[in-house]
Amino acid sequence: MNKIVNRESSYQILVIGVQIYSIFIIIWLTLRHFFADAFWPLAILNTSAMYCFAPLILLLVPVIFSRHKLAIGSLLIPIIAFVSLWGTLLIPVRPSADSSPSLRTMTFNVLNSNTDMEKLVRAVAAGQPDVVGFQELGSRSAAAIRAYFAEEYPYATFDEAAPGSVGLMSRFPITAVHRFPFPPKDLALHAEIDWNGQPIHVFVAHLSSNNLFNHSLKTMPQLTRERYAQRADQVTRLEDLLDAISDPIILLCDCNFTDTSEAYGRLDTRLNDSYKKPGWGTGHTLYTRGIPFRVQRVDYVWHSDHFIALRSFVGQDGGSDHRPVVSTLSFRGNDE
Repeated sequence: MNKIVNRESSYQILVIGVQIYSIFIIIWLTLRHFFADAFWPLAILNTSAMYCFAPLILLLVPVIFSRHKLAIGSLLIPIIAFVSLWGTLLIPVRPSADSSPSLRTMTFNVLNSNTDMEKLVRAVAAGQPDVVGFQELGSRSAAAIRAYFAEEYPYATFDEAAPGSVGLMSRFPITAVHRFPFPPKDLALHAEIDWNGQPIHVFVAHLSSNNLFNHSLKTMPQLTRERYAQRADQVTRLEDLLDAISDPIILLCDCNFTDTSEAYGRLDTRLNDSYKKPGWGTGHTLYTRGIPFRVQRVDYVWHSDHFIALRSFVGQDGGSDHRPVVSTLSFRGNDE
């Protein structure tokens, strides 16, 4: 008798827990839909949204074994939400065969304080890119990259005098380089590449980072509003530039936002996230202090509709707190 009572009590606790969790997910999705990143606590929650589904993993097995219809029905809400947001990344994708010309691209935040130059150049070489966009270049890393890849990549533009700057390296001629206002630090460039006669516009950008936990909790509200506002302005500047270009576009970006952020949604209306369809797994690229695994996907290769992403993956360790992202893009033509 006591066993039956205890089991019923456990089921009740489980059902209540699942319902509370499902209500939380519904409230978050509703607030995100109507307010996006308008309020700083919601903005942080949106950025960290994948971790809102950690309880789903803990609840899934006991709910299935309980066979409790109400618990199972309630848990369907977060399951459907998770699958709709990241379901495509859970399915292994076989690289597509395509006879069209393809361009292999890489974006890599090399970390301004990186001291392991051998590891850095090995990571770039392992990706075998045709075009590489760098963020957080320092004089040492820029010099090492130039020296190691001078023959293989004869075309490059680096601002070695500016610590933490962005740069571009290419197998193909860089025909023009434009620096444009990108406050607060102007970490962006716009280059034009001659890809076997086809002009390609390549942007390299490093959007404002959060670094919220490097400061006191007292400053978090103000700092969050400031950083999210900066990224919103940076995305607006990119949108204005992108809208004026009809030729093929590639954006190599340490965007410092996740795919559940408002800024991602805005950029996703202009360009295509190369990892979203052909990628497999979370695609996390960013390490944070004290955690031994990568925690978020903030580095992206974006492309215009002139391309299809055939393959996209996270590259090997290069001594940075970011991993590179490598994407192979197949050219569809100029009539898209």
